[in-house]
Amino acid sequence: MSQNQIAVGIIVEDGFEGLQDTLRSVSQFSDFVFVLSAESGDNLIEPFDVNNVNITYCKSKSYNDEAVLRNELIELAESQNNANWLLLINAGEHFDKTTLEEFQLFAKNGLERNSLYVMVLHRLHRLDGIRHDLDEETIEPRLIPLRKGLRFQGQVRASLLSSATNLMIRLNAAPGRFLLPSRQRDSIRRKQWATRNLQALEQLEKQGNSIINELLLVRAETQLILGDYARARHDFLQLIEKTTRTDLRLAAYYGVWETFTFLPIPDQEITKILLAGLDHFPVDMQLLTFMGSHLQRQGKLDLAIRTFETAIRYGQTTLDIWHRLRIREMAVTSLALLHRLRGEGHKAIQVLESNLELIADRTEFNRHLLDLYIAELQESKGHEFAATIWGGTDLDLIREVITGACRASAGNWGKAILPLELAYWDGCHDILCLRWYSLTLLSLTRFNEAAIILEEWNRLEPENKEAQAFLVAARQPEHFSKIVGQFRDSQIKVLGISKPEILGKSFTQNSIQKSRNMIENAIREMIVSSASPNSRRISTTVFKKNEIPENAPEQPNLESEKVGSF
Repeated sequence: MSQNQIAVGIIVEDGFEGLQDTLRSVSQFSDFVFVLSAESGDNLIEPFDVNNVNITYCKSKSYNDEAVLRNELIELAESQNNANWLLLINAGEHFDKTTLEEFQLFAKNGLERNSLYVMVLHRLHRLDGIRHDLDEETIEPRLIPLRKGLRFQGQVRASLLSSATNLMIRLNAAPGRFLLPSRQRDSIRRKQWATRNLQALEQLEKQGNSIINELLLVRAETQLILGDYARARHDFLQLIEKTTRTDLRLAAYYGVWETFTFLPIPDQEITKILLAGLDHFPVDMQLLTFMGSHLQRQGKLDLAIRTFETAIRYGQTTLDIWHRLRIREMAVTSLALLHRLRGEGHKAIQVLESNLELIADRTEFNRHLLDLYIAELQESKGHEFAATIWGGTDLDLIREVITGACRASAGNWGKAILPLELAYWDGCHDILCLRWYSLTLLSLTRFNEAAIILEEWNRLEPENKEAQAFLVAARQPEHFSKIVGQFRDSQIKVLGISKPEILGKSFTQNSIQKSRNMIENAIREMIVSSASPNSRRISTTVFKKNEIPENAPEQPNLESEKVGSF
């Protein structure tokens, strides 16, 4: 057997959802898998067969102690297998295929017996696994040498680090990445584990143990999951004040920021907390981006711009503490947005172009830049840049869309309609086409046709507030300008704009204008206030119903209800 034979250990609890996908994933690099059921009842694991993989299923003796569970898995691997490494993975996770080859090469040639290896975990927010602004990244000890005495400790937050230190085992990093897509039962599972942790902490406290440091962080995070935001914030702030460990303090600052979303406090208090955080961690990428977002919502755009610039130029991420996966992209996109809001489109383009190579996943980032080329009427640059996103016949159609979009952006709706219409009916149903085609149809008062295109746009992007607002408006032509204006005002509020004039447009309307002119103005103002069709992704905001015209059907949620956060 190879010196670096790796077994895989999987802990399964609460319904075994995702286990089969996980087994298929790990079968690519291991022939031996141990599945330990942590079910609290009498449920048995339904065995899954995976070709050429020896899978052993066992029932845990203790389902409510994280350290005991993981140590059972280690003992199982030690007693039934000749492997000398154990790779820990949870049901529902799978190995990122793009990193598999590098990991296999490392496992064959690079492992050191005196090392414990951390690996990257991406927690994905969307059910379909598509990247989202709320996706998180962290590193965790996952690849462990099977050595006598190397065991997890801690009932609530199990860790190998203490025993690894006693055995003089080094902590190193291994290539490879795990992905954890959101699943239907995740919310229920997280609350179940949070309840269990809270009960364990209460028991420890009754036994005379102090709830400090890691335990206090666990309690705060547990209360956040369970919706007790006031107690969560209290514990986060207490940890910030009392701990001497920088890693726990930074995690607490991240946690207290999350509570602002659910339990807002006055802006000056948020500013005070963020400034204290930056005093301790002046180049933390995530805290800087949080501060930039906060300043933007207050309308302090100059300060927000400088903060985002600092984040981009000097910001650093702490890998072993959770952070937003796309935090650098958020800072870059937010800075570009602020320049555009100030009517400085050329600066916004410079920001995106100069940071293009620093963005790992440029799918949506490319769209932001293309949006700016269209807004600044740089048609030739848009055509050239489109080749980095599309190819083949799609590229020819997209270039037609860009031509039409640039004309529409300039207000030449009549000339814009032909290339957009031709591209659509030739088979282009990209969001870029649907957006500009529907806006052009609306500006020409072709409401019925626009509604059909907007319905398609809403099906493809059901969370897009702009698409929702325009669809409602298209179905009520008599209230069009009012409905779009309401959404425009909510966008301005979310973006932190106190004076509409800062957008570089005049928002005054003449009451004697003809209907079509009013519609055109409403659309132009909407386009500017939304800043880009993807600007909704920059900050996550919850919306509530706004006042609607009399006798009008229900509208989408358009008005900001609480402090947005990343």
